[in-house]
Amino acid sequence: MEWRLFTALAVLIIGNGYWALRYYQARHQTGWDENRRVAEMESLQDHWLQFSTVAIILIMLLAPLARQALLSGG
Repeated sequence: MEWRLFTALAVLIIGNGYWALRYYQARHQTGWDENRRVAEMESLQDHWLQFSTVAIILIMLLAPLARQALLSGG
């Protein structure tokens, strides 16, 4: 059961790295005008927040199950 929690944590870390990279790339995009850059960054922020919220909810749901599995020895 604890492997699910570790998997969820890994997905959270890898996913946040992915969204951070996309945000960094959009922020430093030189071929776009300022309005397009700001719109893209706001869109990425929205998606990043949605991803993080779902990942945190999954971790909150899995953490008690993983703790119970660890305490029971199984």
